[in-house]
Amino acid sequence: MNNLNIFVSSTCYDLSQLRANLHDFITKSGHNPVLSEYDNFPISPELNSIENCIKNVKENADILVLIVGNRYGSIIENGKSITNTEFLMAKQKGIPIFCFIDKNTLNALNFWKNNKDADFSHIVDNKEIFEFITDIRENKKIWTFPFEQSQDIILTLKIQLSHLFKSSLKVKNILDRDISDFFKLNLSEKCLKILIEKNSFFELEFLYQTLIDEIEKKEFLKNDIEYSILIEPKHFIKDHFDLPAWASSRTFSHSNTITNLIGLSDMLQKFIGEPGKPSDIKGLYYASVKYSQIYEQLLNWIIDIKSTYIDPEFEDFKVCLSDIARHTAEELWNYPFEIREKIIKSKNEELSGNSNILDLNLTLTANDEAHKKLNLLIKKLETKFSS
Repeated sequence: MNNLNIFVSSTCYDLSQLRANLHDFITKSGHNPVLSEYDNFPISPELNSIENCIKNVKENADILVLIVGNRYGSIIENGKSITNTEFLMAKQKGIPIFCFIDKNTLNALNFWKNNKDADFSHIVDNKEIFEFITDIRENKKIWTFPFEQSQDIILTLKIQLSHLFKSSLKVKNILDRDISDFFKLNLSEKCLKILIEKNSFFELEFLYQTLIDEIEKKEFLKNDIEYSILIEPKHFIKDHFDLPAWASSRTFSHSNTITNLIGLSDMLQKFIGEPGKPSDIKGLYYASVKYSQIYEQLLNWIIDIKSTYIDPEFEDFKVCLSDIARHTAEELWNYPFEIREKIIKSKNEELSGNSNILDLNLTLTANDEAHKKLNLLIKKLETKFSS
C-alpha cells in the first residue's frame, strides 16, 4: 500500500477516545493511521512494545501527529517518556510534525515557568511534561496548536494536510523542472532538499551534506578498524631485513595519499568559486565522491598494514604505521562535520547582521610521536643488522 502513514503519538488510556476519533478521521481521509492499540500496527515479535513504537516511527511514519495532554506518561530507560522519545525520533528522521497541546496544560505552563517548585499534581501527572513542551517549542522550534477536544485537532489537520499537499506539489514541480536526473539518482533526500530550497548558503550546505553522505558510506570500514575486524593476511614479512624497506614504502604510500588530498582541496576551492559567483554544483559532488574514495583507500591501507604478518617481536612497526594513518583518517572523518558547524555558524551570524571570513581549508597534521617512534625502530633494526 502507498497510503500516507500518519503516526499518532500520545499517551493512550487517558486519550483513548480522542485517538479513536483521529483513527477514524485519518482512515476516512484515505490515509493509513498508525496507532499502537489497533490491529494494523506493524510489530516485530522479538521487540517489546516500546521498541516497536520507536521502530514504527523510524521505519514507517511519514507524518507524526503529536498530542500532549496532561499526562507525561511512563519514563523509559533513556529518562524520557515513550511519547517524548517518539517525537525525538521523528525530529531526527526529519518528517513533518503536527503538535497539539491541551489548553489547560498550556495555561499551567506559564505558571510553572514562574514557579517551578509549585505543586501541579492537580493538573499534570509529572512536571517533566512542562520540560517536554518547552523543548518542543523553544529548542526544537516546532509550531504547536492548542486543543480542547478531538474536533479541534481534526479541523486543524484538515487545513494543515492541505497546505502540506500544496507545498509538496510545488517541490515536485521544482524537482521535475530544475533538478537533473543525475542528482535525483545520486543524492540523498537532504541534499535534494538543499537544492530545492536554495537559501543563501545552499551551495556550501550542499557541499557539507554531500561530504557527510559520501563519507558515512565508509563507516563499516571505519568500524572494522576500530573493532579490529581484519581480513586474512595478504602479506608476510618473513625476513627481518625486509622490514625497513617495507615500512619506508608504506610511509611513502601514505605521503601520496596526503598529496592527493592537497590536490583535492585545491580543486574544491575552484568548484566553490569566487564570492558572489555560482558554485559548480556537480563539481562539488564530484569532489565529495573523490574525498570519500581517498578516505576509503586510507582505511584499506590501515587494514592492509594491521593484517600483514610480521614476527611478533616486530609488531611495533605495524602499530606505528597504523597510528600514522589512523591520525589522518580521523581528521578526514571529522572534516565534513567541522565545516558543517562553521557554515551553520556563519549562516546564523549573517542572519544577525554580522559577517565573517569562512575558512573551509582542509588542514592535516602529522602524528609526530608515531613518526618519531617509527624512525627509531628502523634505526634500531638497521643497527642490529649492521652489527
